[in-house]
Amino acid sequence: MTNIVTPQVHLLAHTKIDEKAISEWMGIQDASTDAETLLTMAGRNCYRSFHRPNEATYDDADYLRRTLGDQGHWSIAEHATATLYFTGVSRAFLTELTRHRHLSFSVESQRFINANDANIVLPPAVRNIPGLQEDCRISAEAAIYDYVIIKSGLDHLPKKQRNEAARGILPNCVETRMVVTGNLRAWHEVIQRRTQPDADAEMQEVMRLAKDQLHTVSPTIFPQDN
Repeated sequence: MTNIVTPQVHLLAHTKIDEKAISEWMGIQDASTDAETLLTMAGRNCYRSFHRPNEATYDDADYLRRTLGDQGHWSIAEHATATLYFTGVSRAFLTELTRHRHLSFSVESQRFINANDANIVLPPAVRNIPGLQEDCRISAEAAIYDYVIIKSGLDHLPKKQRNEAARGILPNCVETRMVVTGNLRAWHEVIQRRTQPDADAEMQEVMRLAKDQLHTVSPTIFPQDN
């Protein structure tokens, strides 16, 4: 029986600062993450305000809220990056996410990876409806079975060519895995847009998971939902 999997997002890497270098110009606040320290320095460099002359924006979090939120100066958020690993997501999700071309992708290849025992990702709308859930699973299993049959009929070809020919009938619900890197401005824009009620349901779900991971990189930019 085909396995049904659900989305997971893992933080693989994010910007780290050289504290000694930054300290030559600006004091580092204990409450700030490395990303927030870097963004603050980038912004303060524009006006040489490393000494934090304004009491209202003395704390980095307040400075970033004003600069990014109130003033809309998001360019400084491009200096810090984060890399996420997405698993348990569908090929349909991949199609949606790659529209955001300011992100960088390394995606599991269906030409090299056999899909004989591929997992599937159910659309959120059908997950709690037993009858539809079973219908989706049976349909996906049938497609994967046909995929195996097609490859068997092409056993005179190299593996990569067999896979690329047979993958054409695989459904959008087949699981894929991908490593995605973006700067914090890019991630903020994607999450802000793709968690709106009119966005694809799987995108909404996964982008909320991504936001939870990015909260550790910058809680100011990616606050936890109440």
